[in-house]
Amino acid sequence: MLRKAVLYLAIGWIVLVVAGFGVLYGAATLNATTVHSDRGVTEENADEYRWSGKTIALTDNLRKNGWASCEVVPDSGERRDIRSPRDDSAVSYRQYQPWFSGTATVTCGEKVTIRSGATLAMYKLATSRLVWFGSAAIAAIPLVLALIRHYGLVRVRR
Repeated sequence: MLRKAVLYLAIGWIVLVVAGFGVLYGAATLNATTVHSDRGVTEENADEYRWSGKTIALTDNLRKNGWASCEVVPDSGERRDIRSPRDDSAVSYRQYQPWFSGTATVTCGEKVTIRSGATLAMYKLATSRLVWFGSAAIAAIPLVLALIRHYGLVRVRR
């Protein structure tokens, strides 16, 4: 009876870890700003993002043309173009530090996702290999130990 209880607790632990990781990943990926324009940016169809001067990360949602390009027009400062990573890149986002003071308007020619602040921090955490493998280990170790105990693969001396 105790062996089954330990096994059920280990399975419950896995469900809890996977659910926790799912919540973290979901919050990190869904809590972002999407800027989109299929037809190229014109004054009539441009979605805009107001960049408040914090670090941002840019992700190309479609990855059909190699990368997405966005135009950044600061209220005070130099106008620049920024790009997402190439479609053959190992990274999923590109970070940008503000080069201006105040705020800026970002318009993009393709569908992109922009993250900043806490959303960016959670996204970095959720997409890091250390968290992926660490979560798998945290979930798997109790199950392996419970299975060893349940099937009597290791005898404990008393």
